[in-house]
Amino acid sequence: MAIGLQNQGSTCSMNSSLQCLLHTPRLSDFFAKSDKIRGEVANDFRKLIIESMRSNASVSIKPGPKLQSSPGSQQDAQEYLMFLLNALDQELKQGHDMRAATKMKPVKSGRKDRKGGGQVQSSLVAEIFEGQSRTKLQCPKCSNEASVTLETFMSLSLPVPSSTVGNTITLESCIQEYTKDDMLDAWCCSKCKSKQHNICKKMEFVKLPACLILHLARFKCDSSGNVEKIDTAIDIPESVEISGQHYSLYGLINHTGDADYGHYTASIKLGNSEWYACDDESVEHVSEHSSSTDAYILFYQKTS
Repeated sequence: MAIGLQNQGSTCSMNSSLQCLLHTPRLSDFFAKSDKIRGEVANDFRKLIIESMRSNASVSIKPGPKLQSSPGSQQDAQEYLMFLLNALDQELKQGHDMRAATKMKPVKSGRKDRKGGGQVQSSLVAEIFEGQSRTKLQCPKCSNEASVTLETFMSLSLPVPSSTVGNTITLESCIQEYTKDDMLDAWCCSKCKSKQHNICKKMEFVKLPACLILHLARFKCDSSGNVEKIDTAIDIPESVEISGQHYSLYGLINHTGDADYGHYTASIKLGNSEWYACDDESVEHVSEHSSSTDAYILFYQKTS
């Protein structure tokens, strides 16, 4: 049974993010079993996990102060989630529990550390949530791969098209839009010096994470600088396939309201495959996850 989290004043984005991370099995198992965690944010996160395991389902619990990034102010759930994952990642890397929390691993698929060496330091957070993509340009005349860019990520921000009344789009179409080839009007190859037009820039995934976070980019700025929310209905599948990897949905962060005023909630699936709706202190059993117009951040776990 999930446990409610107390709202401490505009902390619904934090509570919703925490609910999804608390129910990421590999992450919560590690923090629950390790008694040598160092770092203020990591310690408060561990305390929350331990307390949630011990608490009665009818009693909500209060997240520690170090888990808040902007106390007293409303924050976007995607911004908060990245703050928390990055803080946990850095504290685990810097902590004294190095044998359990971090390890050195060889670079795969051409990845190098910032100093150009052959190994990178990785924490458990990175091992669970971090992926890597590669974009490349290849000269059609000499086949030279003149531009290769590697980028690591802990979430993918998928484009969401403007709402069409009565129509529901698929999550797969958002993923396809994110990964589609870009066409460059003009480009000059540094090797053969030939000038090319309408050249294709391709993107591919080098490594997909064990837990994939998909952020639906529902907020955009108009020409006047005003922020608008895109309420397009998106069909959220229980399972999804990306680059041959299969994932199962286990958590969502939902946003109701508009760009000026809104509220975040979470939907989580427990080990018994039952869904629960988490609205700060309130937790209720539900038959399915969330509304397709409110889904904002999706959590998928790799199954193969």
